[in-house]
Amino acid sequence: MALDSELVEQARAAEAWVVETERDAEAARAEFHHAIRRLEFAGGSLREIAQALGLSHQRVHQIVEATGGSRNWRRDRAGAGGLLSCSFCGKHQKQVKKLIAGPNVYICNGCIDRVHTVLAATGKTASTPIAAIEQVSDENREDRCSFCGKSRHQVEAMAAAVGVRLPGVKGSEPGIPRICNECLDLCDEIISDELG
Repeated sequence: MALDSELVEQARAAEAWVVETERDAEAARAEFHHAIRRLEFAGGSLREIAQALGLSHQRVHQIVEATGGSRNWRRDRAGAGGLLSCSFCGKHQKQVKKLIAGPNVYICNGCIDRVHTVLAATGKTASTPIAAIEQVSDENREDRCSFCGKSRHQVEAMAAAVGVRLPGVKGSEPGIPRICNECLDLCDEIISDELG
């Protein structure tokens, strides 16, 4: 029996709609998590954030941990496991003014400036002792920010430290440290608040 071509087209259209809706939901979820992280960086306690948003303390804690952990988490990790280093240039936390943590990824104030330079001009790259920082092209739409998890197609711009692999990340592409323009803006806010 031959399939009804009109029904097949309806099914394809419905599938495309599902895919697009899932992408929109993923982007909205990432933006929500990003907003919660900003509240935490602005000094809000996890309990205060949970109460203000009508969420459980546990859920807010999970969101903050999934997006790089709280400010206290960063201090605890540095004290327990030796010096942390920038995933983009390799400098240790004592060699830089500020080191900002994501989930198993770090970026220093110097590399934040380098990424701004790279994203400001098409085709521009910046070199560090361990990598070449370059823009992630629009064609690499599924590449994800190492800090927030958003895909390239969900953000305005993204940069990657080519030649570096994040520890504990398997596969060829996912282990490259990447940062999107939205996380870069958040880093600017953190540096502005903490370094003046």
